[in-house]
Amino acid sequence: MTGAGVDDDEAAEDVPTAGWRAAARDRRVWAILAVVAFLLVCCCSTAAGTLLALSAGLFTAG
Repeated sequence: MTGAGVDDDEAAEDVPTAGWRAAARDRRVWAILAVVAFLLVCCCSTAAGTLLALSAGLFTAG
């Protein structure tokens, strides 16, 4: 039995952890952020359009 007492959950001392710079270089991160931004803009513009239509309807009805 080799490696008794070694915890596999601990990070190795010589291996650097992935940082923000490494994540920023990954195209998948930028693709995910672009999709999230697109969905956020679409949802906000839809909500703003709905509120504008409701307020216009309330003003014309009154």
